[in-house]
Amino acid sequence: MSKSSYALYYKVHCPYCRQVIAAMKNSNVALELCDTEKNLAFNKELIQKGGKKQVPCLKVIENGQESWLYESGDIIKYLNKIT
Repeated sequence: MSKSSYALYYKVHCPYCRQVIAAMKNSNVALELCDTEKNLAFNKELIQKGGKKQVPCLKVIENGQESWLYESGDIIKYLNKIT
């Protein structure tokens, strides 16, 4: 059985981030929330590992493989697919 974990990199005042958080609550997917404004370490990780500072961004770890998904619509489709 594969172990998956998810972290959403977001900013509180970003309307696209709020859309993803609402979809997350509707889908009952447990996500770690990483506020890139309050915690600069999250912002640094997003840029270094994800490749850009754009939010929202979903970090997905599946079977030990890490991937970064940008664009709110794509993130919401992904959340719907895994529920």
